[in-house]
Amino acid sequence: MDIWNFNKGEWAEAYVFLKVLGDGRIYGADAQLHKDPLTFMDVVNIIRDEPDRYLRFERMMKKETDYIEAYEHDVVFKVVTAVELRAKAARLYDEIMSLKGRGAGSIPDAEDYLKSLGLSGPKARISQAASERYGSKTDIIITSLSSTDHMRTTEGFSIKSHLGAAATLFNSSTTSGFLYRIKGCDDYGMNKINANSTSISKALGIIRDEYELEYIGCRNDIFADNLSLVDSRMDEIMQCGVLISLGYYGDKNAAQLTTVCDRLADINPIGHRRPQVFYISKMKEFLYDTFGGMTATNPWDGRKLLAGGYLDVSSDGGILYYRAVSDDIFESYLLKSTCFDSPDRGYNSSLSIAVGKAFLENRKPTSEEIIAATQTKSGTLKKKKGNWGYVFKNGEEYQIALNIQVRFK
Repeated sequence: MDIWNFNKGEWAEAYVFLKVLGDGRIYGADAQLHKDPLTFMDVVNIIRDEPDRYLRFERMMKKETDYIEAYEHDVVFKVVTAVELRAKAARLYDEIMSLKGRGAGSIPDAEDYLKSLGLSGPKARISQAASERYGSKTDIIITSLSSTDHMRTTEGFSIKSHLGAAATLFNSSTTSGFLYRIKGCDDYGMNKINANSTSISKALGIIRDEYELEYIGCRNDIFADNLSLVDSRMDEIMQCGVLISLGYYGDKNAAQLTTVCDRLADINPIGHRRPQVFYISKMKEFLYDTFGGMTATNPWDGRKLLAGGYLDVSSDGGILYYRAVSDDIFESYLLKSTCFDSPDRGYNSSLSIAVGKAFLENRKPTSEEIIAATQTKSGTLKKKKGNWGYVFKNGEEYQIALNIQVRFK
């Protein structure tokens, strides 16, 4: 039988499952991302709606003792106390924090216990029907009673954990970026820039100081069309934001989106009359639409396939929720919690560095340099991945592509 090997983020989903069931209450957060003691959800049940099984875990009370009945369809197959679940959650948290690095690891005790509850893994395999009903980003389905209106609702929530590597909100791909021409560049300039592109900010500094960078457009028509549903000039705003985060304008440590918005207001790339308000508003819309299902690769019709919101797992194991309603609390959470990230640039970028350095030394790159740039240690070809961050010649023009990725801090 295969041993479960999962990363910290995946194990964290099992931690949330155990802790939420054990605690029976999740508190909301205010606009400053702090716990709001007056806003909470009392958990009625958690549902695991997977392609090959349907499990329901009902919280019950008998003689002042909280316990949980586990159902497969409508048949009870296990009963556990809330105290036991809380203890298991605490133990799992300690085990997660003891995992080394960002790779996968096994936690045998947690695996055995989760299997006894009918789970096939720490991360729920949400069925297609459940994804369409509760939202494409659903990680856990919770029925709860709200403290604000006492309504009983069943909603899907996305889990964002700070126990391991930061989760992404908007993923990078070869389509999720912007294309620029470098006016005044030549072969020497291309190779000089590429030779220094180990640091993308240094490469962009050379372009800024010695050439003229001119925005062309999105790398992909689908990405352009999707952004236009946020705003007709959203691509112009986002490309400027990417330049800010990568240091083109001389900013350091400017990847946080609140900082990007401040600098957008200063630069005002589309000349808006109220830049201090406009760019924050548009960035919030972009983040909210991304949460609702917009990507760079698939055509989007503007409809938001929303989960109930986020369950945010702090590094100390605390859990707060943020409802996915289009209001300032949730949108402020997204804005304050995210940053532009520099994703992997792919082997073409590595190869351009090697070629550029050799060119400046008036030689051709050696076979060893080419292999080191394009192959892994095992001898397989490196992934193309984002394929950005190097100057290339397109006809008579010299161009560079810059990619976008948004990650939780």
